[in-house]
Amino acid sequence: MKKSLLALAALTAFAGAASAQSSVTLFGIVDVALTSQTNGSAGTVKSLSTDGINSSRIGFRGIEDLGGGLRAGFWLEGGFGADTGCGNGSVGSPTGASCSGQTWQRRSTVSLIGNFGEVRLGRDYTPTFNNIATFDPFGYNGVAHVGNLRSSLGSTATTLVRANNSVAYFLPSTIGGLYGQLQIAASEGVAGQGNKNLSGRLGYAAGPINVGFAYAKNDKIGTMIDDYKTMNFGASYDFGVVKLSGAYEKNDYSSLSQKVTMLALQAPLGQGVFKASYVRSAGSVDTYTANQFGIGYVYDLSKRTALYTQYGRVSNGGNSSVGGSFTAFGANANPGFLKGETSSAYQFGIRHSF
Repeated sequence: MKKSLLALAALTAFAGAASAQSSVTLFGIVDVALTSQTNGSAGTVKSLSTDGINSSRIGFRGIEDLGGGLRAGFWLEGGFGADTGCGNGSVGSPTGASCSGQTWQRRSTVSLIGNFGEVRLGRDYTPTFNNIATFDPFGYNGVAHVGNLRSSLGSTATTLVRANNSVAYFLPSTIGGLYGQLQIAASEGVAGQGNKNLSGRLGYAAGPINVGFAYAKNDKIGTMIDDYKTMNFGASYDFGVVKLSGAYEKNDYSSLSQKVTMLALQAPLGQGVFKASYVRSAGSVDTYTANQFGIGYVYDLSKRTALYTQYGRVSNGGNSSVGGSFTAFGANANPGFLKGETSSAYQFGIRHSF
C-alpha cells in the first residue's frame, strides 16, 4: 500500500511538472457595430456589421518547453462574422453572403522558438502588412483604416495582408529594441495566384519611438504580366499627451504605381482614446487616386470591453470612366457606386475580448 501511494505521488508530481511546461490558451474577440455607409449615387446602406475596431476571431495558441531554452508553439486563429455567426476567412461575411464554416485563415502556424529567435511556418501576416498596420491608429479595421486605399494594382498578388505556405524568421526580442522578420512564401504551382512572395521587415522600438521599414516582391506567375513590388516605412513618437505617427508605401506593377501616405494621431481623452488620420493615395492613373479622412473615439469600460464610434470619408479622384472606386468600409455593398464618387461611413459599436 505504501509503495502504491509513493508511486501515485511520483506519477502526480511528474504529470504536474509536464503540464507546467506546456500551456494551451483559448482566446478571441467579438466586435459588432451599427454601420451606415453612403456610396455616392448608389445611396445609403444601414447594417449591423462586424470588425469595427478589431477583427472578430476565435483562436487557440500553445507553447511547450522542450528544454535547453528551446520551445515549440502553435497558433490557430479564424475570423467569423459576429453579426451573422457565420465562419469565414480573413474578413467578415458581407450582407447576403452564403454562410460558411469556421476556417483558420487568419493565422495557422507552428514555431520553434529559442535564443536565436523564432522560425515560423504556415499562413501568417506578411512583413509589409505588419509594418504599415503598426502605425495605423485604426488598427487596419473599420471605416477609416489605411487599408481602405491600398491596392494590388490589378495583379493577382494575394499577399497585401497574409501569405499562404510561408516560412519566416523573427529576430529575438532581446537585442535592444531591434525587431525584424524575413519571410518566403511558395505558390505551389497554383496558376494565377500571386502568392510567391519574398519579403522582410526591420525596425527599432524603444521608449516613445518606433520606426520600421519593409519590402516585398511577388514573382510574376500565372496570369501576372510582371512582378508586384511593395515598399513601406513608418514611424511614431509618443509624447504622452499625444502619439503622432506616419507611414508611406509605394506599390508597383508593370507600368502602374501607387503611393500611399498616412499622417495620424492618437490622444488619451477621459477613459478612452481619440484617434484621427489622413490618408492619400496618389496613383500613376486616376483609378488609384483618392483621399481619406477619419476620426474615432474608443471608450474603455474595462480592460476587455470597449464602446466606440468612428467616421471615415473617401473622396475618389478621376471620373466615372477612369476614377477611383475605393470605399470607406470594405467592399461596396450597394451596386451602382460610380468611379470618382465619394464614399463615407460611420459606426457605433462594442468590442469584447477574451
